Amino acid sequence: MTALVFRTPAQYGMTLIEALVALMLLGLLALAGVELLPQMSRMADRSGTLQRGAAAMGRSHDFIRFVVENAVRQGDLGRVGGELPPLTADARQLELFAPLPSGLGTGGMYRIVMSTEGGLDHQALRLRVTPLRPDGPPASEGLLIEGATSLAWSYFDRKTNTWSGRWSTPDALPDLVRLDVKMPGTGWWPPLIAAPMLAGGVFCAFDTIANVCRQGGT
Repeated sequence: MTALVFRTPAQYGMTLIEALVALMLLGLLALAGVELLPQMSRMADRSGTLQRGAAAMGRSHDFIRFVVENAVRQGDLGRVGGELPPLTADARQLELFAPLPSGLGTGGMYRIVMSTEGGLDHQALRLRVTPLRPDGPPASEGLLIEGATSLAWSYFDRKTNTWSGRWSTPDALPDLVRLDVKMPGTGWWPPLIAAPMLAGGVFCAFDTIANVCRQGGT
């Protein structure tokens, strides 16, 4: 015998309400998904910006650190050094005599100029390299950093234990060289601090919070 099941109008009403609730929930989820898309896109863009910024910072820091650590005094170049104009080391420009990293140069010493250019909130760090060898390649230039809101060099003097925006001792290299860079959207890069090792630079760990050089060697 087949059993017959009868539904009351109230039971049909509950089923319709459940369907409406389910549709409403699906609509809310769809709406939330649509609203989240721009936010997810912004998060992806920011992640890409941070990755590109980190890569640019790494390349710039590696190059500058190599040049600073391998810099030599102008007087160490002998007669050639005496015939060259003095180097500039201030807040907007740093000039050094140093070799280039492997793969970038053809040997010998170069006059390396790293200068800031541009106006407020849109600055770049321009690189210019000129070989000292008469048979060397022609001078070349390019950008190390671009699109910065702030760029500044400073120099540490262990005699006074202070930083300055100018190095005024032409016959000696700075004890430490520092580059501070601020980029839009990501803020300040960790400061680059390097010592000209071949010229007897300061061997220390610089405490950027206390702003002191904690001696760890000579």
